[in-house]
Amino acid sequence: MRKIQYKKTIWLIPWKFRRQEEIHRFILDIPYGLYWSVVPSRAVLNELVRRDSAGGGMGDGLIWDSFEVGQAEYEEILQNWKTSDLTRIRRLKREDVPDLSFIFDEEIMAIPGHLDYLRRSREKYEHRFRKTTGHARGCAFS
Repeated sequence: MRKIQYKKTIWLIPWKFRRQEEIHRFILDIPYGLYWSVVPSRAVLNELVRRDSAGGGMGDGLIWDSFEVGQAEYEEILQNWKTSDLTRIRRLKREDVPDLSFIFDEEIMAIPGHLDYLRRSREKYEHRFRKTTGHARGCAFS
């Protein structure tokens, strides 16, 4: 699987801290790349990775060399995500996020635009990521 080299940033100012991860793991680091664990379409992923950067608002962002994800590589990413334990990858406690497996929703995986993907994923799955207090745990998985 392809490895992506990238830099972490603060307000898109690159620091010397470089990372290299396999593509399926790199995508999880992109701020607002995924709505929690809802799998996006290949078109949405390509919209993200063509940009070559992603800001994290008040948090960290990333900078990388622009690229595209082909169909075969997308299938490989999906296969990897089907066997990944997100709770372990993100170092989260199961009691904080009891069901953090990837969500493969055909309707959402057909959405071609990133903002539409985020909006529809939130509408459909926000209830899974709320605490009993009723406050959302966060908008995006970053």
